[in-house]
Amino acid sequence: MNNWHNLSTIINDAVASGDLGGASICVLKDGKQQILEGYGTDRADSIYKCYSMTKLFTSVCCFTLVEDGTIALDDPVAKYLPEFENHLVYNAEGEVEVEKTPLTIQHLLNMTSGIPYPFPGTDAQKRMMQLEADEFARAKAGIPFDTLSACRAMASVPGDFEPGKGWEYSAGADLLGGVMQAATGKTLDVLYEERVFGPLGMHDSAWCVPMEKTDRMAAAWHRNAFGRVERAEQPLRTKKGDDVISFQALSNMVDVEPACFLGGGGGCYSTAEDYCRLLQMLLNEGELDGVRVLKPETVRFMHTPQLNAEQYAAKERDGVGMGVPGYSYSNLLRILVEPKKAQVLGVDGHVGEYGWDGAGGNFCLVDPEANLVACFMMQNFEGGEPILRRRLYRAIVAED
Repeated sequence: MNNWHNLSTIINDAVASGDLGGASICVLKDGKQQILEGYGTDRADSIYKCYSMTKLFTSVCCFTLVEDGTIALDDPVAKYLPEFENHLVYNAEGEVEVEKTPLTIQHLLNMTSGIPYPFPGTDAQKRMMQLEADEFARAKAGIPFDTLSACRAMASVPGDFEPGKGWEYSAGADLLGGVMQAATGKTLDVLYEERVFGPLGMHDSAWCVPMEKTDRMAAAWHRNAFGRVERAEQPLRTKKGDDVISFQALSNMVDVEPACFLGGGGGCYSTAEDYCRLLQMLLNEGELDGVRVLKPETVRFMHTPQLNAEQYAAKERDGVGMGVPGYSYSNLLRILVEPKKAQVLGVDGHVGEYGWDGAGGNFCLVDPEANLVACFMMQNFEGGEPILRRRLYRAIVAED
């Protein structure tokens, strides 16, 4: 077994101790594969739910549409989803008013939209929870829903703040998926295959796992009261409409056909090797194996920090944003700007390193200075194991 930078030892130790059930990892440096391995119950080609790492697919797909003129970053969301005309927001006094700044595609990409996830927190988040409950009830009654109907319904929920006046880890990426469908007339499973997965040769990446590939689905795990992992059942979701409309929250079910609601913030499946093809394209400034997906200037813009001081401070206070100290955020990417702050995460990376994580414990990174990309995959319903993640991160970016 390949033990580049001691990664296999680190992961196998976590499996042996019961901290981890299964995982896989892929690292490319200087364009060459340094390691591709599976551990525990998982294989090197195991397929995983990406959860929020779907957001990188969404960002790349969005920018292909920007480049060909289908959409523009400063376009109002209402141009594609008229329900967002005169969208309401909560002001500083907690009152609802019509937004003064039109909600734009760039706001959705930067998490500065104020569009809430359904959490039991702010008034806006609670209202999104109620909307979600209403959609569940309609689905249970057999009333059909899809990506567009779900995104249009979001317009009834006021934003947490005036667009651009804060930062909140939010459903903006999910709403962006609806914008892209409205702009192109294509469902996201078709659009992402045409724009991202197909051109990059990502043959195991999709919005579902075909029946013939379900034997490669990575094992899913829960932690017991003693902190040790126990394997969870993973029934196949074969009935259309049985899927959830909860922004692809943690679920043990495996989609064997695209869900009714395809959320741009989560919902795709991939492998560590496939995912690294996307990351290597970004490191190469838009090209892979002779196929150009994005222009170099577009990729450079994607990982250029855009948050102003007010937005960055809000990110540092946000429940998810504070989990990545030292990172700014733009275009659905975390971007390292203060390495000393990030050291609490075990990060020894370089300024400009970027990527994101997934709720099941996955994470990915692109480090242009080290000329390196990496993707670690696991599936745990309580999220990543923080000590393991810190050890892996240090090992990945360590000098050869």
